[in-house]
Amino acid sequence: MNKTMRRFFKNYLNLISLAVLLAVIIIAFIPEIFSPYDPYSMDYNAILEPPSLKHLFGTDQFGRDIFSRCIFGLQKSVIIAFSSILIASFFGSILGLIAGYYGGFWDLLIMRICDGFFAFPSLILALFIVALFGATLINMIIAVGVVYIPIFARTVRGAALSIRESLFVKASKVIGKSDLKIMIEDVLLNLSSILIVTFTTNLSTAFLTEASLGFLGLSVPPPEPTLGGLVGQGTAFLLSAPWVTLFPGFVIALIVLNLNILGDGLRDLLDPKNK
Repeated sequence: MNKTMRRFFKNYLNLISLAVLLAVIIIAFIPEIFSPYDPYSMDYNAILEPPSLKHLFGTDQFGRDIFSRCIFGLQKSVIIAFSSILIASFFGSILGLIAGYYGGFWDLLIMRICDGFFAFPSLILALFIVALFGATLINMIIAVGVVYIPIFARTVRGAALSIRESLFVKASKVIGKSDLKIMIEDVLLNLSSILIVTFTTNLSTAFLTEASLGFLGLSVPPPEPTLGGLVGQGTAFLLSAPWVTLFPGFVIALIVLNLNILGDGLRDLLDPKNK
């Protein structure tokens, strides 16, 4: 383990954020184990009960356990955020590689399309796509993913512009390597650290975008729980039962905070200036 890795693990914030995010992933994959109640089960004798040992986060207006709904809502939010950024990184990297490696017409065309996407706020653009095609899990993933494609395209394009002038790229051209092999083996592999950091930092904003759509009622429709949807549904009870909104909002804030901390740690770890 080199000095940079040791520096990463010596930072307690990095270790804590990594542990929290691993716990979130485990809970999201097997929510049934951690959920004390059925998230869809209604108990009209326990409507809007405050937090207690029986219901850690209290209950909502239908007597459903909020802690259980947060756990199952976490699963949907993690799937949407992670899948959408995975799609965005794949297609954005392809577009960025083409624009940065070939330049000229392709660079101009792809960057002007990206500028068109950047002209709209990410939430408004995602709202439009979801409203147009409907609020389903697949449409949510596509909507959030499309919003973040230009970010990856521009990031990869900027790095590819400098790498294509490197001596090892010119040497690959001389020995007869195809453009596709050069882009994958010489350019893309040298962008891996940039992609990892970009993926992590945008994952937190994608999580917030999904939560915002859920808050506005345009995420996966009820009774399926999502964290943003739980916050939105609880706004009517802010004064009488604030825990309905407070705890799902706290879970969102905790995840986004730890993603940002991990992203900063990875940026320090993978930045060549720190080596």
